[in-house]
Amino acid sequence: MESSQRRKHFSDLQDLDMKIIEGIPWAEEMWSILLNGLTKTFLNWTKVACKMGKKEEDMKEWVETFIEHYEDTCCELVSDIEHLQSSLIASIEGSLEKLEKLCKALHVVMPVFGQGNLGLYQEHYQLKNIIEEYEFRVETKRSELNKLRKKQLDLCHSLGRDTRIIQDNPLPTEEEIQEFKNYLENLEQEQFNRFEKFCDMKKEICIITKELNFKPSTLFENEILSSDESKFLLTDENMMELANFYNTLKKEQENVREEISELISKIDDYWNLLEIPLLEREEFRQKHSGWSFDVLDVLRLEVRRCENLKKANIKIFVDKLRQELVQIWDKCHCVDTVKHDFSLFYSDCYTEDLLELHEFELKKWVAYYEENKEILGLLKKHSRLWSKMIELEKSAANPDRFNNRGGQLLKEEKERNTLSKEIPKIEHALEKLADTYNSHKGTPFKTYGDTVQDYIANLHAERENAKKNKLSTRKLQRENTMLLTLTPSKCVQSLFHGPSSSKRKLPQTPRTASSKKPRATPGHTPSIPRKAKIPSIVISSVNNSKRHSIERKKRLEKIRRRSVLKAENCAQIMSNTQSTDYMDFESEISVRKDCRSTINPFAKSSEEHLQTPVASSTKGQLTPKHLLSRRDTPSKPFSPGKSKTNLTAAKSNLKLIF
Repeated sequence: MESSQRRKHFSDLQDLDMKIIEGIPWAEEMWSILLNGLTKTFLNWTKVACKMGKKEEDMKEWVETFIEHYEDTCCELVSDIEHLQSSLIASIEGSLEKLEKLCKALHVVMPVFGQGNLGLYQEHYQLKNIIEEYEFRVETKRSELNKLRKKQLDLCHSLGRDTRIIQDNPLPTEEEIQEFKNYLENLEQEQFNRFEKFCDMKKEICIITKELNFKPSTLFENEILSSDESKFLLTDENMMELANFYNTLKKEQENVREEISELISKIDDYWNLLEIPLLEREEFRQKHSGWSFDVLDVLRLEVRRCENLKKANIKIFVDKLRQELVQIWDKCHCVDTVKHDFSLFYSDCYTEDLLELHEFELKKWVAYYEENKEILGLLKKHSRLWSKMIELEKSAANPDRFNNRGGQLLKEEKERNTLSKEIPKIEHALEKLADTYNSHKGTPFKTYGDTVQDYIANLHAERENAKKNKLSTRKLQRENTMLLTLTPSKCVQSLFHGPSSSKRKLPQTPRTASSKKPRATPGHTPSIPRKAKIPSIVISSVNNSKRHSIERKKRLEKIRRRSVLKAENCAQIMSNTQSTDYMDFESEISVRKDCRSTINPFAKSSEEHLQTPVASSTKGQLTPKHLLSRRDTPSKPFSPGKSKTNLTAAKSNLKLIF
């Protein structure tokens, strides 16, 4: 039974060929050692058994025992090695499963084994190395994920956001990890932006609270103004409350500043009305400066104090406001009807309502002035330039304008050119502004009751009328001057019946081509043409030789200037004489010592007044009396060759302007 079992046991072993150990050194060496050992063991055991001399039956039992032990040992050795092989294979299988999980967690392809004709131990060794590598990669990713989770937790806590879940098994892919990192970067950037905004707003809030002397009253306000900025969470709700708090403070600051400015302005007005000393004002300003709530409270108290004083001095304030109203009305070019329309201006019932109405009226006109400051300024400038132009026109008609120094005539001419260009520009701008005012307000702009167009037109009309009146006056002066050259009968006829319509030509001074010039006979003067606008001075001389010295020319020029002044005085007297009765005219002239009438029967003859200049201390000089007598003498033609004067009969280039 046992024998059959042993055979069966041996039968379980595979029948292998010795060729399997060919080329395997350790197997060949082992077979050689086992074969020698088995041979020695068998021979030694047989030698001892033979010496014992037992029977063959006994020997069979021993042989069976020996074979059984040998078989058990061999089978055990084979079983052990097979069991070891099974364990190794099981370990390899477990490692493969583990590797498969790692590959799945890392999202990599499972490597292939058994294709390199390696033993199980070599395969298992490689498998163990790969598993260790993959486990390290998994641990690295998990550690990175833990850091990212912690970072996410901090950011979400600071920003008040919900965390995003990321799985460990399987591990996220590289794309998922990169996306998660980008998400954290966005959170971090948002946190940075919010923190930067918080710092900026906190800086502004600190400035405002310091300016307003603001004291925090809530926990949230204390967190904002705290020196530890980490206490403030940058959540959506906190950022919204921070913005609201900042806007509230900003608006409060603007309101406080605006109210303080208004109070300061009101206090200044009250001080001016109350005539508070400047030293007291300055002390108050230095003591209560800034834009804080404390200053606001103090200013409010000061306004109340001034209002109480104002109530006690209403009449004084009303009188001052009325003075200011008169000034602003004048600035706004208002007519007297505006003053009459404000009937309270004349009221003597001094109450608070009267004071407030005067203040309201003053504010209304101040606002009107500020609104139309540009057009009012242009009107003022136009008035100044217009007055300057009128002055220049008057100075242009002044006979003394040639007696100037420093190029005054040239300066005046330049001013005229400048004004002739500037005034039209200002008038055009005024008309344009007036049209704009009319289109916006629906009513024309008035300057002293007239529209801008009427105001400009009236100025030009007055200027033209003045020019016409001036021309008429000059014409009357010329006619009166011509009356002096007529006979008494002609003069009376001209005074009572007007100038004759005849156009008789007066004889002119004859000229010859000879070197001798016509001489003026005593008692005779060159006749003045009736159409001549400006009479000229005629001085006779013997010839035009070169013996006239420079001093003589200067004396002649001096004579001409004096004659101009004297002739203008006479013309002025004639223009002022308005009587149509010649006897009144005669009596008016007779009282003048330096003037006389040529038709006065009691006047001396012209021959007694006209004298020929002689070589003396007054040589070459003609007095104004001589010139007037010569002008008043009836015109007669010159008689060349009969006069003994040394002056040539030539017309002067200097004309008398009446």
